[in-house]
Amino acid sequence: MRNMYAISIGLTLAGVGCLVAERTESSPPGHPLFELTVIGYLLAIGGLMLLIACLAASTEGWIKGRWHRVARPVDREWDQPPPRILDHH
Repeated sequence: MRNMYAISIGLTLAGVGCLVAERTESSPPGHPLFELTVIGYLLAIGGLMLLIACLAASTEGWIKGRWHRVARPVDREWDQPPPRILDHH
């Protein structure tokens, strides 16, 4: 999961880097560079979406882990099989 966090943060930073590079580059008036802007927005949005998905998966795993620890008793007395019922007929 750490790799997915790293990938999502890297995508977001690459998108922000493209947007910053487009803003700092001087272009002649009337000729904006939309390529870096579009690429930057796509990378940043994709990275943020992946980060949200990773956070949701981590939260779900944490909640399920807590639920299983609460639902599962610590003592082994509770895990005994039910007594057998003998039918004498």
